[in-house]
Amino acid sequence: MTEENIEIVRQSYEAFNSRNLDLIGKLLHPDFELDLSNSMGFDRGNYFGERGLGRFFKSYWEAFESISIDVEELIGKGDAIVALIRVRGRGTSSGAEVDARGPHLWRFRDGRVVGLALYEQLDEALEAAMGAEARDARSAERSESVGEARWS
Repeated sequence: MTEENIEIVRQSYEAFNSRNLDLIGKLLHPDFELDLSNSMGFDRGNYFGERGLGRFFKSYWEAFESISIDVEELIGKGDAIVALIRVRGRGTSSGAEVDARGPHLWRFRDGRVVGLALYEQLDEALEAAMGAEARDARSAERSESVGEARWS
């Protein structure tokens, strides 16, 4: 995982939290795809390019009076990074509190974000990013350090 890619991931979450679509657009590759096919929420589907991502973000910002994403850990190498994130928010109409954790898989091409995918399980994201061998090694390391219940 390169320092440049790590910085792009951090900037992207900061831009989401501050609702800065202009910055996000500058970080995206023209072939960008947001893959939320694994989502269990209203946002399930795929979103393409800067316009698709903008539509997705605007729908989130309308659904939540407040929402933020915090990075808890970054795992990866080269052009694939798994971000373990925590999302907190409050629904606009319901007032319901949201506090959820999960993995996002970031992919890079030519120094820009070409893909972002939501996964329900850390093992699935790690396998997609680095293959089964890396997933198994990382899972064993995590279960020793933080307990399996947190991300399994």
